[in-house]
Amino acid sequence: MKETDKTMKPGARLILPALVLVFISGFCLMVIELVASRIVAPYLGSSLYTWTGVIGVVLAGIAVGNYTGGIVAERGVTKKTVGLIFILAGFVAILAFYMSRPLADVIRDMQPQLPVAIILFSVVEFFPVSFLLSNITPIVIAASLDSLQKTGTTVGRIYAVSSLASILGTFAAGYVLIPMLGVKTIMLMIAAVLILTGVVVGRPQTTKVSVAALLMVLLLDAALFLPKFCDAETRYFCLRITPVKAAEGIVRYLRLDCLVHSKVSPEPRRLGYDYESAYAVVTEYLQEQMASQPIRAMFIGGGGYVMPRYMEEVYPDSQLTVAEIDPGVTEMNIKYLGLNPQGRIRTVNEDARQFLMSDADGQTYDIVFGDAYNDIAIPFHLTTKEFFQLVRDHLSPGGIYALNIIDANNLGRLWSSFMRTAVEVFPHIEMATLDTEWQKNPWRTTFVLLASNEPIDRAKWQAAAEKAYTDRLLPPAPVPVEDAIYLMSDQEKEEMMNGRRGLVLTDNYVPVDSLTTPLFRDIY
Repeated sequence: MKETDKTMKPGARLILPALVLVFISGFCLMVIELVASRIVAPYLGSSLYTWTGVIGVVLAGIAVGNYTGGIVAERGVTKKTVGLIFILAGFVAILAFYMSRPLADVIRDMQPQLPVAIILFSVVEFFPVSFLLSNITPIVIAASLDSLQKTGTTVGRIYAVSSLASILGTFAAGYVLIPMLGVKTIMLMIAAVLILTGVVVGRPQTTKVSVAALLMVLLLDAALFLPKFCDAETRYFCLRITPVKAAEGIVRYLRLDCLVHSKVSPEPRRLGYDYESAYAVVTEYLQEQMASQPIRAMFIGGGGYVMPRYMEEVYPDSQLTVAEIDPGVTEMNIKYLGLNPQGRIRTVNEDARQFLMSDADGQTYDIVFGDAYNDIAIPFHLTTKEFFQLVRDHLSPGGIYALNIIDANNLGRLWSSFMRTAVEVFPHIEMATLDTEWQKNPWRTTFVLLASNEPIDRAKWQAAAEKAYTDRLLPPAPVPVEDAIYLMSDQEKEEMMNGRRGLVLTDNYVPVDSLTTPLFRDIY
């Protein structure tokens, strides 16, 4: 084919080798798909629904793009057309990043259920770039066929390279790019690669369009009116610190993606959430039971390190271990939230389950706090019967496993499932409702499940609560003492476990995302 020919027909050669074009499009598409979940997370959370929506929409874009690219290829395309496809893909890729925040606001105003919100968000953000990049493979196949005799070899080679590019793009995004670079930097890099590819393929016909696209990317990058959304991006979360003036000083809110995880007061003895009051009572109860011996405590999840810092202040001899999977969360606490890296709080940046499984010394704890759950972000592998057994194996004989659960009284399947799972492992469970009139509350609320090898003495529990509120906590406490004292009766526990269609959660079957779906209506 001569350089003056404008139409690419079967057998035509591109300026860049066909396999290079396929590799670039496949690699960039998979990087964008991995990064897409991080773009969604700060606004709509990170859950099974997030990945389902993103992957489904990207696959839809690939399907429609492949079909459309085949039609275009049969009609004949020019090098300019291929170049423009790459340039346009680069432009919409970077535009997706800057559109995310206003788009999320629009979708929130519509108030759809969360799965619908994620699909709408993904269609607008990621369908266009998936569609455009998926046009490339069928066009390149058509341009690469010299004869029908080598159709199988040519098509097979192209799809093999496309698959290899997708694999490498997945590994590069998950193991290298996302941990090392921010989402904005990654999307700018991908946009630059795509636009540069379009310039090389379509020159000189695409020069003016290329310059315009590059100027637009630079303009977006320099847009000072768009504030930085994350204070830090880690391989797990978009982290943000929001300072708020309060009577005791500046209270800092720690957000993990779209969720406020912790309220951190400058006074370690002032707690922010209602379930933390119950945790303070549990701690005092065990302290009294142990005749003032040092408490050995483990925390599943660090968050804002509120309870570890509280115990470090109130129980100076306690031995404190925090299993926080994200090193970035620990670093944010040290940098902004007052965590002393030289203090008595020992942090292990590892998944809590892996940490307990790899504990060769068989360390036991008097209390294990579960603080890795939220209403729309629940690590499912930390909810199962097998994990409960692992925790029990690391509890001292009189130890207690305390974990907060968010559910709604008019639903109750989530906490019912936690209770039914716990009784499969522990001989004794209690449920702190944090509200004496909890049955009248139809909205989302927090409960604290207490699982132990020995029964909790209710009289001593009440005495511990009164002492914690009198001598330990700084007022105002998140809930009144009478609410912190209250534990479900045996009849209430029986009704909760058997009347709310709860499940025994196991590693084989743990549908926590489905159990929490009704709660999304209260948020979105």
